Amino acid sequence: MSRTRTRPSRDDTRERLFAAAATVFVRSGIAGASIEDICLEAGLTRGALYSNFANKDELVMAMIDEHVDRSLDEVARLMTIASSPVEYLQLLESPERRRESPLGADPVLHMEFTLYALRNPANRQRLADHQRRWREMIATTIRQDVERLGIEPPMPVDDAAAMLLAMDNGYSLGELIEPGSYRPGTYSLNLLALQA
Repeated sequence: MSRTRTRPSRDDTRERLFAAAATVFVRSGIAGASIEDICLEAGLTRGALYSNFANKDELVMAMIDEHVDRSLDEVARLMTIASSPVEYLQLLESPERRRESPLGADPVLHMEFTLYALRNPANRQRLADHQRRWREMIATTIRQDVERLGIEPPMPVDDAAAMLLAMDNGYSLGELIEPGSYRPGTYSLNLLALQA
């Protein structure tokens, strides 16, 4: 009786490569990681990697793109299930929030990706585009909240969105510098305080 060998789908292969690359990047840094390290961690051949990505740079940027797309989709999903602005803010850091991203929640990995993109001029604009998308999503959320509450925003919505994004980035950086300094839920609690 012969066994049929099944190949992983393209999506499965990409997921394995993303997961392996994340592990290797945390361990060795993006600059210190080799294609061989990533393939070994994934249990895949170099051919599997090169059939999906032209090089390590393309893999890195695909991971960033995928992370931003999934994160924005998830935040939009939470907006649709929240019955109020307060519930939406509570959902942001709740177990209800799906965190299925190639970057996960590791602040070291986030910093690695940010520095990598900033140090590669061709990728800097792409990173800026992603940041703009986040600001626009936050601004949209604020506009919806003030409309639901029937109030005028106390500051320009775009300025508020930039402030909230900076606050989120600041918490991530603080946790990276001083592990354990961020108490889960602090971001949402502070947003609720600002909202009040």
